[in-house]
Amino acid sequence: MIIVSTLALILPLEQASSWVPMPKAVQKFFENSFTKDVFSVIALTVAAPIMEEILCRGIILRGLLKNYSPCNAILISAIFFGAIHLNPWQAIPAFFGGLFLGWVYYKTRSIIPGMIIHATINITATVLLFQPRDQQDISNLLGTHYYIIAFIFSIIVFTASCAIINRKVSIISEQII
Repeated sequence: MIIVSTLALILPLEQASSWVPMPKAVQKFFENSFTKDVFSVIALTVAAPIMEEILCRGIILRGLLKNYSPCNAILISAIFFGAIHLNPWQAIPAFFGGLFLGWVYYKTRSIIPGMIIHATINITATVLLFQPRDQQDISNLLGTHYYIIAFIFSIIVFTASCAIINRKVSIISEQII
């Protein structure tokens, strides 16, 4: 269910990244910085999710939850998660993704689901990087009409998935207690 909810979240995150247009010079810098070799792919899809989840949820959010309400702790950790991405084109979707990752950590008290979510998002981004430039944007890939339908569908699937996760985690928690 976590992977389904994450895949449904990708379109809204991609849409959020388009709120601040990336200057061509910055886009060129990022394209030149990411080499399409096995080490870059592993760093982006395996190492980054593990390290960022240990830091952002395993250390920071865990500490914040001891001193703040869950809503405030998750919000603060999501702001931090967005900020460590160091640019608005990644920070905005990272903030929204951080809210989801924080909520999942709060519900499960485990960083493993967050690592799976984070890796799923990064794998999707990596797959898009290997597409021709005009097909790296999902809306260009699908076309406007299909993109709108897919976007609405993804919001519905994400919401339903979160409700299912919330219910399942509550049932598991009750069984443990």
